[in-house]
Amino acid sequence: MKKNSPLLMLVFGFALLQSCGPKAEENSNATEMEASIEANAQEVRMAKREKIEAARIEKLKQRRLATIEKANASLTYKDASGKVIYNKAEVDPTYVGGDKEMMAYLRDNLTYPEIAQKNGVEGTVFVDFIVDKNGAIREVFATDVTNDEMDDSLRAEAIRVVTAMPNWVAGTQHGKAVEANYSVPITFQLSN
Repeated sequence: MKKNSPLLMLVFGFALLQSCGPKAEENSNATEMEASIEANAQEVRMAKREKIEAARIEKLKQRRLATIEKANASLTYKDASGKVIYNKAEVDPTYVGGDKEMMAYLRDNLTYPEIAQKNGVEGTVFVDFIVDKNGAIREVFATDVTNDEMDDSLRAEAIRVVTAMPNWVAGTQHGKAVEANYSVPITFQLSN
């Protein structure tokens, strides 16, 4: 029995090694597979973001041209209440403090809708509105998006945050404050 003990221990040890080996290998393979899946998902997200960014840039160009054409066709129009609205004023309305302050306002007040987060929806919502003579914002509409998968909750959030903005500096025509159209693109992007 004493002679067989070392042999028995050797066989037992070998069996133990064999049983541990494949599991360690399986764990290693599973970890590598998870890393590969995550890397592929990251690549897909980046490709999708590049496509959305290209669409945002193209949409901005199209909208600028459309605004110029609209202003060339008619500098003003009357809204439902009979007020004269400028398609393009000599001096555009501006957010108090400029674009940097507007970006800070958006960063601090924009909430990414939970449903859009859950579904991984990203994109840009173009919000059009009128800045009146006193700088107040009215008639806010989400008119364009850059992603066909855009969630309605993103449109609603973009409208909400623009509607809640503090007064702007009104646009001017011949040195006088006027009511003017304006548009702001609001981009929703999930953190990696």
